[in-house]
This record gives sequence, C-alpha cells and structure tokens, in this order.
Amino acid sequence: MINLKPNTWTGSYSIPPAGDVRWRAFGLLFLYLILGMTILGFSRQPLHIFILIASGALLDVVLSGLLRSRKIFPLSAMISCSSLALILNWSFGMHNLWLPVFICIASKYLITLNGKHFFNPSLFAICVCLILGEEFVTLAPAYQWYGSAETAWLMGFFIVTGALFLFVFKIKRGWLIGSFLITFFLQTLYRAYVMEHIIPWETLFLSSLTSPAFYLFTFYMITDPATSPGKRSDQILVGVFIALFDLLFHLKYSLYTFFFAGLTVAGIRYIYFLAKQLLSKDGFYPLSAIKAKASHAGLLLVFFIPVILAFQLNKNEALIPHEDLFSLENVTHEHSGLGWAKGDLLENTDPRLAHVAKWILSVGDASAIADVNHDGLPDIFLTQPLKTAEWKAKLYINQGDFRFEKVSIPDLDRYLDDPVKYGVPGFAFFMDYDNDGDKDLFVGFGFGKSHLFENKSTADGKVVFKEVKVPFLENQHTICLAANAFDFDNDGFLDLFLTNTLPTHLPGYKENPEPLNIFKLPEAAYEGDERMFQFMHESWHNANNGGLNYLLKNTRDSSVFSSLNNDEIGLQATRWSLAVGTLDINNDGFTDIYVANDFGRDDCYLNMEGKYFERQEGEFYGDLGLDTYKGMNVSVGDLDRNGKEDIYISNVHHAMQAEGSLLWMNFTEDEAPKANFKEQASQLNALNTNRFGWGAAVGDLNLNGWQDVIQANGMVDASWDPKFEKPTDYWYYQAQIARTGPEVHSFANKWADIRGCFIYPNEPDRVMINNYGKGFVDLAEQLNLTHQANTRGVALADFDNDGDLDILITNQFGAPILYKNKLENHQWLAVSLSGNGITTNSDAVGSKVWISYTLEGEKQTQYREQRLVNGFSAMGDNRLLFGLGHKKYKVENLQLKVQWHNGEQQVLNVDELNQYLEINQGLKL
Repeated sequence: MINLKPNTWTGSYSIPPAGDVRWRAFGLLFLYLILGMTILGFSRQPLHIFILIASGALLDVVLSGLLRSRKIFPLSAMISCSSLALILNWSFGMHNLWLPVFICIASKYLITLNGKHFFNPSLFAICVCLILGEEFVTLAPAYQWYGSAETAWLMGFFIVTGALFLFVFKIKRGWLIGSFLITFFLQTLYRAYVMEHIIPWETLFLSSLTSPAFYLFTFYMITDPATSPGKRSDQILVGVFIALFDLLFHLKYSLYTFFFAGLTVAGIRYIYFLAKQLLSKDGFYPLSAIKAKASHAGLLLVFFIPVILAFQLNKNEALIPHEDLFSLENVTHEHSGLGWAKGDLLENTDPRLAHVAKWILSVGDASAIADVNHDGLPDIFLTQPLKTAEWKAKLYINQGDFRFEKVSIPDLDRYLDDPVKYGVPGFAFFMDYDNDGDKDLFVGFGFGKSHLFENKSTADGKVVFKEVKVPFLENQHTICLAANAFDFDNDGFLDLFLTNTLPTHLPGYKENPEPLNIFKLPEAAYEGDERMFQFMHESWHNANNGGLNYLLKNTRDSSVFSSLNNDEIGLQATRWSLAVGTLDINNDGFTDIYVANDFGRDDCYLNMEGKYFERQEGEFYGDLGLDTYKGMNVSVGDLDRNGKEDIYISNVHHAMQAEGSLLWMNFTEDEAPKANFKEQASQLNALNTNRFGWGAAVGDLNLNGWQDVIQANGMVDASWDPKFEKPTDYWYYQAQIARTGPEVHSFANKWADIRGCFIYPNEPDRVMINNYGKGFVDLAEQLNLTHQANTRGVALADFDNDGDLDILITNQFGAPILYKNKLENHQWLAVSLSGNGITTNSDAVGSKVWISYTLEGEKQTQYREQRLVNGFSAMGDNRLLFGLGHKKYKVENLQLKVQWHNGEQQVLNVDELNQYLEINQGLKL
C-alpha cells in the first residue's frame, strides 16, 4: 500500500539550478505565450495562462507527494502546461482547462515503465482531448500565428533558432530531428504530387513546412529527453516512423496528423518495451506492484471526478417547464408559395475561378420582412441569388394562412439577368427613408451597384416599387452582404450604413482601379500576372483587406444619401463585414453599432453625439474589439433582463476552428464613455458547438418573458457540383490553406478545388431556449425543427398575427424553410411604433419600450429597443413582442413606457392583453 501521509514525503522543494536546460525551454515557451497575447493574436487571457500553468504545477506537486512520496519543484509540469497553453483552444470556458491539465499530469503517474513516464505529457493530453474533448477542447487554429507574412516567417525562425541555440544540442536529439524533417520533406513531395489536381503544390508545401506549430512539435515535443530515445539508431527509426505515420493520417484526411503520428509511434514503442519486459525471465509484475498501480488509478479517479463535473458544465440539460414548451409546424413551399429552382450562377463565374466559385458564392441568400401594403400582415422579400430568375429577388405578399403571392419588381428585375454587368443581389432590408409612412426597399448587390426602391404602392392595394436615383449608389461598386439604417445624428431621418465584405477593387491595379467582378476578371497583362486573383482574405484571424464600410447621411433632397468622410467619423476599417447591429449601448440617446467581421476581430463603435464613432477595444485578445474569431452574425436583445441589450455573434465551432459563438453580455453604465461587455457564451451554453454557424435571431418564442436564440448552421454540400463517387471533405484542404501566409491564401488561384467537396454540410439548426436567464437549452429536435440544410438567415415574424413568432430560414442551396409557431395558452402584448417623421424617424428606430407589470405578485420588467435588421442575411418583423407567461398566471398593473428616439416619453396603462398596440408619436394615449 502507498503511504499517503504528508510527513513521509522525502526530498525538498529546491529550485533547479539556472543551468538546467528545462529553464531555457520554459523561458522560450513562456515568451511565445506573451508574444501570442500581445502581438500575434492568440485568443488567450493572462488569467487563463496563469490558471493552466499554476494548476498543472500544483497537481504535479500533490501527485508526486501522494503517489511517490517525493517533494519536487514542478518545472517539467510548467513546461508541459505552457505547451498546452500554446497549442490548445478551450473556447474561453475556464472550466474546460481542467481536462487537458489533468490528463497531462496524470499520465506521468499512471502510464509508466520502470518507474518513469513514457509518453510526452503534453502530446498525450493534446491527443486525448482531441479524441474525447467533444471539441470543447481542441487545437488552437494554426492560422493564429499569422498576423502577416513577415510575422509568420519571423516566428518560425524564432522558434527554430531559439531551440537550436538554447537546448537542442544539449539534449542530443539531433538525429531524431533530422530524420523526421528529411522524411517529412520527402512525404510532403509525395503528397504534393498526389494532390496536384486539387491543391497547388506551393500551397501545400508552404502550409506544411512553415507552420510555427509544426516546429513546436518538432523541436519541443518529440525531443523531450524523458520520453524520446537517446540511442542514435533508435532516434532515426522514431523520426522516420513519425513522418510516415503523419503521411498515413494525411491520406485519411486527418486534421491533426503530426500529433496523432507522434502518439502512435510512442504507443507502439510503449507496447514493445512493455511486452519485452513481461516476456523476460523476471519481467512479470509482482502482486504488490499491481496493487500499487490499482491504488494509483483509484486515487487519480478521485481527482478526475471534479474534472468530469466541470466538463459537464458545457452541457446545459436543464429541464424547461412543460408550460413553456411548444411545437413548430413546417409549412411546405408548395403551400406557402416560397419556391425555388437551381440556377446556373456557379457556372457563370469566370472560368479561372470555377474551382472556388462555391466558396465565394456560399452566402447571399437573404430575407427581409415588412408590411409593404398596409394590410396588417408581414410580407417577405427573398434574394435567392443562386436560384433561377423566376425566384431571384422577388417580393411575396402575405395572403393569410401562410400563403404568399409572388410579385416582381420591374425596376429591380432589369438587374437580375446579367451578373457580369450588374452583379447579384446578396442582401435586402426595408426602411422608410423618406418618412412617408411606408416601407421602402434597399437591395445590396455583390460585384455590382446596390439599389434603393421607393414604395409607391397604391391605395387599392397594388404593390409598386420605383428605383430612386442615388448618386452615391450609382457610382459605387459594392460587395454588400449587410446593411442597416439608424438615425446617426438624431435629426429625425434614417441614415444608411452600408458594408462591403470583400475588397471592392483589386489591389494590384494601382493606376487604373479595377472593380472586383468574379464573373469577369481582367485578362493577364503579362506572363505570370496574378493580380486579378488577389481578393481572398489575407489572414484567417486578422484580415484587413476587405472593403470599406460607408455611413450615408440622409440628405432629404434629390441626392437622398451622401457618404460621410470615413476618416472624420472613425470608419477606416477594411474588414470582411458580414452583419451590423444597432443599439444604444450606454443609454446616452445616440445609436451605437456593432459590426461582425469574418476572418478577424469585430468592430464595436460608440456613437459620440452624432459626430463620429469611437471604436471599443479591450486590453487582451479575446476582449471586446480584440476577438480573433469569425463574426458571422449580429443579433441584439436583452437576454438577461437587466435592462441593457446584449449581443450574440455566430461563429464556427469545428475541428481546426473550434472557436464558437460569442455572447457579449452588456454591463455598461448609463452614459459611460466606454462599453463594458463580458463574453459568456460558454457559461450560458450558447457556444453553438460542432456547428458551422451563420445567421441567428433573437425573440421570445415561447412567450415566457425571456428572449430565445435561433441559430442557422451548415456550410456547403456537394449536391450542386457532384464530381466524385464519394464527396470529399474540403475542410482538410482549408487547413492546408490556413497555414500559409497572405502571399499565398489571398490569391484565389492558389486555393484548392472545392468542386465535389463539402464543408460541414446540412447541419441541424438550433432553437436555444432561454432558461429564465440561467442559460440556454437547445430544443430544436423536441420542437420539431428537424430540417438539415445549409441555412443562412433567420427571420422571426408573426405572419398570422396570433401573438407568437413564426420562423423563416433562408437556404443557400434549397427552398426557404418556414415554420408556424403552434404555441397555445400564453399571454402577450405587441407594440407597433410609428415616429412622427419630424423629430423621430417614421420607423421609430432607436426608440425604447419598457413594460412593467406584476406577475403572481412579483414585479417584472422587460425592455426592447426598436431596430430594423437584427441578424445576418435577415430582417425580421420589427413589431415589438412581449411574452407574459402562461395564461394560468395573473398579470396585473401592466404599464407601457415609450421613449422616442428624440428623448420624449409617453406612458400608457394597458388593461387588455393579447393585442397589437399601434402607438403613433404625438397622439394622446
């Protein structure tokens, strides 16, 4: 038996001497961490790093004392945990740190041979987490090392030279390093030859041989003196076989090849030496040793219990009260009239871009909802850019019973049949730009000019939209996937915020700017001319080569809108903007904005009294304005009912990019000069794990008074471009591209061929029900939202005016998906605001509504702010719907307060529930 009494521990806690080579390794790794948090853009916080290293060191000290009765200084554990901090990603859930730390340190005491640990602890922990971590713990994205081409090469050089000068020669593992690198180079040549028809050889080579993470593995992990062979011949064998197993995992399209290869070789060696010992004359374990091993395992299991409990925090399986459940009924497109048919836009791209057309055109299927004909029923506009002309950019008038009549807009139709000349519609939303009381239509185009259409529908119900000539739009080439409108300077008229996702003009044509048009690229001007291909994102975590975003001031004259100077108003960013949300973050009466950007940090702007924007930025990567995630969506709503609106940002959470959504909870003080948000997606189970997230919507689906989140998922499948008998996974090729610098992956011609491939296709969408502010529970399957598609925008609207929110989800490669909400026996109140068009814009954007009431004797308050677009590729019903709980609960003393955007307030006592209140500014209530 093992004596666990502390006073039997032997040795001392003496610090290793300065000459110990481990200090040098730890110093280098820790320096990389500091650079990552301050310069390179690692999604790391100092507290995370401290907890990870400190907990690993403490656990090593405790286990050494309990299991070996020895006092140690945990320098080796500090090195191992520094490696984990560099290589792993844990989606900012602090509790997720315990799993890799425990596996790393425990492996040193459980998997031993002749009293010594056999596996490199950090390598073992990484692989176990990749296999068992359910993607809550995964590899940090390889692209996080690349701030620029110079940074990438510099970091690779820094890692190699630091290792060579400080410790590699001292640990005498040169034969291991050399044999691995030579064999790896040869197998990379073979892979480049095998895949030359899919991915350019230079892309594959640069991604394989310049990755700093690869050099960390080579010089710091497999060379661990405690777990690697010292004999020259054994080193050569191990190096060769790691590279060969790496090739095998590549042939299986693995994303973690060299880590799994290293573990595989170590496992084979362990089995070999263990078998050799057991088969020797005196190799069989005595009974006492077996008992000791069992005792060790039992003690480690006790330590593992809290780790498991902490990991279960990722799975919010709380029960939702039965009274808050409801069902969704899928409305077929045959019934609704929201049809589709596959178009030929993918085939109409420039032939030189055919290999990446499906990637570039994987977005743009958007919806917008508003009552355009004043009959009280919400109508729908759908862009459907990849569909045939019959279904592309059409208006659908609500006829009741979830039936819609398709209506063409002639002034818009003329731009739909020639993508080379006009581009394609990629976004749309309704706004009353002229304050005349009806909904006008803005349509954002990609690779062409965007357009504004005035609603001139007649009194007899005939729907008519006429194009408005806006000089700025007529002269501006756009790649617009998002726009929104709000009153920037509180003058009573809506201003237009227009984004550009990709660069609008090719950067290589300096003297004669060349608009980016993927349907007709410029011809080569000389041999080797590649300028026409330089428009993909220059970085996977900090891309700054997107298009400029513009704030267009409502001029109220013949020019309609004019662009404000970007430098003067603080909008210099050129990121890959996908969505923009509006809200008054600090309650100062001026509308602020949040812009979600793909391939880099988002932009949160405070409106400084209608004069300019001030971008908000925290201290460390992962803070507001310093996220290195892929912002796909902005959905705004008060999710915790603290009277301040929060921001939900969709993102991707899959292998090699397991980042997950962001949930910025708002704790900003009124009129504070800085925004104060705390990211809590992990804590509140809103990470959207194992999904390729796109648009989302916020609304109270079950009318219990708490707003829920609906999330669209799924990237692309191979149904539209079948090429192979069995489709292949493009995510593997994407991983190779992501590890290259801007000089490679910003050029479309250096990308792999996506035709016949899929990327996390046809994923289930999520209905994340708000469990009374304690977190979210995904009930999509229970609620009958069971489709699997490549969905994009989510719009919520009460299409039948029965007081609950129905769901419309756009589908990039299929029919729109419509669900009727079949909630019964709940109470509600809905508000439709109309500004006076003088001091407040007619759409009342920026106005605020509070309802206060007593529910079963307890005081309750809910808050909403009026806005137009509220999500990626979607504008929902902008009537404000408040849930008041099940009808068995008594609602009393209901009072409604409106604060119009100019600051004027109105108060109304409400005696009757379950109704739509139309509140017009200036009318006596």
